[in-house]
Amino acid sequence: MSDKDRIRSLLKEAELYKKQSLLTQSKGKYLNVLQIIESSRQLGNREKLLDAVREKMRAVEEKLTEIDEAPEVPELSESQHNLIRKRFSFSKDKDKAAIEGAVALAKFGQYEQALEQFKKLLRQGILPVVVAKNIITCLLSFSTADAAVAQFSQWVSRESLSRPQLKQIRAFLNSTFGKKGIKAELPKLDEAPAEAGKEDEEGDAVLDLSSISIQLESGPLKGETVEFDVTFQSGNSVSVIIPARRKDLLDSFKTGMELSDIQCFSPIGFFRANGVLFGKTEIKDGPKQGDYLLEIAINAD
Repeated sequence: MSDKDRIRSLLKEAELYKKQSLLTQSKGKYLNVLQIIESSRQLGNREKLLDAVREKMRAVEEKLTEIDEAPEVPELSESQHNLIRKRFSFSKDKDKAAIEGAVALAKFGQYEQALEQFKKLLRQGILPVVVAKNIITCLLSFSTADAAVAQFSQWVSRESLSRPQLKQIRAFLNSTFGKKGIKAELPKLDEAPAEAGKEDEEGDAVLDLSSISIQLESGPLKGETVEFDVTFQSGNSVSVIIPARRKDLLDSFKTGMELSDIQCFSPIGFFRANGVLFGKTEIKDGPKQGDYLLEIAINAD
């Protein structure tokens, strides 16, 4: 392979790592490119090439520095964790309320504590697909794609989940990775005959949603349509974030308001729904401090 081909290949890898937020690996590929350019006798315009690659690497280094200097999510006390779980547990069903409490911890940036709660629920066999999906979401929020793949591989090897459940979780991982532009090899599941016993009773009320758009029916932006990425989902309840700077948008949402025109987007298509805004809370701690969390119950038409 010529020096030009090696450089072209390494630059593609560096860009791919950067898109996946694997910044240390991206920087390493740029360093490899610089070494090839500096040692090559075949390349013309070496100085221009060096400057261009150094600029790309500098952008990655600035992002790494930004991450290193970002304020850490504050550690909350056990009583504060309990308060969050209690405040955001709405279901009368004890198991579903426990999941809602763990999801609430994750929404407020307490990922490690949420992960601990989810793993406890999974060991207890409580709605395993819902819980496993939330474990994956937590790992992707505060750790890496590799950690999510490793967790799924562990579930497969230990056979702690049924084959149909693993297939649902694998599909969720694939769609999540696709949305984030992450390329990763997931363990394949051997085809197996239908398993005896009762079927999975989790039955999410709606598909896993990646985003929703809402046509505003009141407030200063009446008539406009706004789109939100779905931050977390538990059954038919989704959470979205309004940045603190969008005061105009914040004033358009009131707790208890009915939303008659919601477009819901999932990895396999979209559908229209209606819903109710049942929660609007200012985030007091963590990286999204000052933003607002909207909780919407989706009712498919």
